[in-house]
Amino acid sequence: MRRFLGLNRAPVEQYRGPISGNDNVDPHRPEDVLTIKHGSDEYLFKYPRFTIHDHKLNVGHVREKCAEITGVDYKRLKLICQGRELKDDAATLKSIGIEHKGKILCVGTNAPPAGRPAEPTPASRPSPSPAPKKPTGPNEIIEAVRDEMNGKLLPMVDEFISNPPGTTEKAEDMHKRLTETIMTELLRLDGASSDDPEIRQRRKDLVKSIQGTLEKLDNAVKHMSAL
Repeated sequence: MRRFLGLNRAPVEQYRGPISGNDNVDPHRPEDVLTIKHGSDEYLFKYPRFTIHDHKLNVGHVREKCAEITGVDYKRLKLICQGRELKDDAATLKSIGIEHKGKILCVGTNAPPAGRPAEPTPASRPSPSPAPKKPTGPNEIIEAVRDEMNGKLLPMVDEFISNPPGTTEKAEDMHKRLTETIMTELLRLDGASSDDPEIRQRRKDLVKSIQGTLEKLDNAVKHMSAL
């Protein structure tokens, strides 16, 4: 069993208002709740009242509970709130601005990412080639993500919707794999921050477009499950 230290420590940094949830809602509530979304599924995590407010619940606790509920390996789970990845397992939710009734996106699957080619055999393995240059500037990152979405992921999403797998189980598995791959691209845009208004708007538009694709995927798999 993992143990996450520092439950009662003071916040590492003072946040300015909650990024999700509100401790002041229903002060006489019997418990604190968090909404966790994983693929097309939603879960309600419940804790004793003021657990979050009193810095007694940290990111590691939530990640561990997500692993238990979803069956996905703990190390392969990503937690995201309002576009921000929660990486520090020792950080309390309150210290990073997540309060009662907060919503967290859980991304992860035990399956390999969608579209990953099979590993070539030693006889057929090509000679090593120089690795492509990794985009570093905001413009380069935005264009790289846009190219990956338009050239690879959007066609895969369209194919999934127009020719769904034969069973609900296969559809849900493919949905999770596509969702994780798309979320990886969304997280790449964290490195495209800029003070340039034009770049910021382009990044915002692309984030909105990717979120729309994720919503389209969710709606599609819900429709498939209802058939």
